[in-house]
Amino acid sequence: MNRVVTSAALAATLAVGAMLFGCNKSSASTDPGAGASDPVAALKVPEITYSTAQADLDKGKELFQAKGCNGCHKIGGGKLVGPDLKGVTARRDKQWIAKMILRPDVMVKEDPTAKDLFKTYLTAMPNQGVPEGDLPALMSYLKANE
Repeated sequence: MNRVVTSAALAATLAVGAMLFGCNKSSASTDPGAGASDPVAALKVPEITYSTAQADLDKGKELFQAKGCNGCHKIGGGKLVGPDLKGVTARRDKQWIAKMILRPDVMVKEDPTAKDLFKTYLTAMPNQGVPEGDLPALMSYLKANE
């Protein structure tokens, strides 16, 4: 019985550790949608064109790892701390994905889908400070791994 309790405590500790340390931390910027009637609509993100160029896909993979995305997400193989991202580009539109990457803090507070994901996973995605210029490569990597 003691072994079961110890195993459960270890699993809980690892889950909390993954949530706290599995994803790189960065400070969230101020909310550009503050005071807007629809903060999600007020978020401006660049238009994204998916690329199939190997250099872009390699850069996207590098960003996925460097920003710590792989600490919380898998691409295929099921959920981890956050949802499995396999097929995310088929389930969500480009603008939604871009907003979730750039401003997860606003999305989790204001977007119904992001709120539902938070309720399911009980973990808010941290703002990783991904530069807008890196979005096409990161999102192309996700698209290529559908």
